[in-house]
Amino acid sequence: MHESGIDSIDLVVVRVALEKFIAKEIPNSEWINFKTIQQAIDFCKENENSQTKSIAIFQSVLATRKREINMPQMANSALSENWLFKELGDIHWELLSQGLNTKSSNIRDESGNRLYATFTRIQINSISLIETKENDTLEFKAELKRFGHSTYISEIEIQNGEAKSKATLMTSFSTREAIDNSKLFKSQPISTDNTVPEFSCAPEILNDYRLLRKGLLESYKLDGESFDLTTKSITEIKYSINTFYEINGVGLLYFASYPTISDKCETDYFNSTTNEKWDNKFFTTDRDVFYFANCNADDSILFRLNQFESLNNGRVKLFSSLYRKSDMTLMAHIFTMKQPQTK
Repeated sequence: MHESGIDSIDLVVVRVALEKFIAKEIPNSEWINFKTIQQAIDFCKENENSQTKSIAIFQSVLATRKREINMPQMANSALSENWLFKELGDIHWELLSQGLNTKSSNIRDESGNRLYATFTRIQINSISLIETKENDTLEFKAELKRFGHSTYISEIEIQNGEAKSKATLMTSFSTREAIDNSKLFKSQPISTDNTVPEFSCAPEILNDYRLLRKGLLESYKLDGESFDLTTKSITEIKYSINTFYEINGVGLLYFASYPTISDKCETDYFNSTTNEKWDNKFFTTDRDVFYFANCNADDSILFRLNQFESLNNGRVKLFSSLYRKSDMTLMAHIFTMKQPQTK
């Protein structure tokens, strides 16, 4: 239904509602051929009573792990946020494989196409990078749920001694056209052994993502602070992709690279306008990344700083965006809270 003019995330919600109506999954071979919503509705009416609903057996999909923080997990005298994103992503993938009872490389749709769990949103709250020290032990406790058969959301608790933080990760399964990272299409895995529990309705993390992507979110808050959602431009910086570090094993721009690219461009800007060394002064405590698109390795990225504000308690809040330079497609909105290093 790519020609319907409806946002792909909205189509996910529509598909889930229709599948619940007929009490069975709509095959991808049928879904991709629908040109209009009416065609999908007509199909559901024809198939409403064609199959008795089977009783699904769901069980909690959980994971735990411990990681001692050593030099490979650190950067800039603090916990590496890039490493943390990769670790959280790995836990999410572990949960997906467990819930679908298959290895990650074997997750495919009914046509045999390899599916990629593309991250659509990652939110981390109350993580103190600068206060995480060498030889600290981080404990992760994670649980996975899904909305429909494509959107999967994990809640991960992170504990370091008495300090606790939380991460929420959301992915949607996609196929890629040839090796073009600019053409990713929503799909869902074929699995007769999916034990991941379902949300009863669309979760807030998905609803906010849909509204922000469509420009309909009236307000946004992170750690109690409100952000201006108008995409103003304090500065714009062109960024060249480092293929040795920022492209993952299947040739996609790594999800963990998005905040790192934003930080690098942000640092270049503030270091050129102030006498302070920005990257040694401020460290992330809260981050919310809304992912909208990927990028080919030979393309460039345009960083835009939309909002910056210093707060009374010494913290700062930043709202930045990444665009694919070749066609100015919005790749991500990134909301960040940072605290100064205390000596």
